[in-house]
Amino acid sequence: MAWRPTTFLIEGMLDNTTPGKVTGWMRFAGMKEKVTFDLEGNFHRDIRGAKIHLIGGVTDSEPDAEGYMQGFAPHQTGQVGDITAGLPPYDYGRAPYYAELDIMLSNGGLRPLLHC
Repeated sequence: MAWRPTTFLIEGMLDNTTPGKVTGWMRFAGMKEKVTFDLEGNFHRDIRGAKIHLIGGVTDSEPDAEGYMQGFAPHQTGQVGDITAGLPPYDYGRAPYYAELDIMLSNGGLRPLLHC
């Protein structure tokens, strides 16, 4: 089963500043502990090499969250899926490999807040 827990995201941080590796954490309503990530691969070209801060629009008290998030593993491993901010492609060879990007989830989509 594929979870789509964006509705219950409180906050998170994903880091792709090490080529070929994505690590980080996310807090979800309905879960007592942070979910940690240790993934192989990279973000898409628009944010490859970035550290992204995700901000959701919910609190810990979402009524349906606990039932939906039940069984969601608190440590995620494997291959990176499609992680993009929908920005024009930016080849990391033109600048240092790392950057920071704050992203807010709004109406089911990602919206960049700040790109340094």
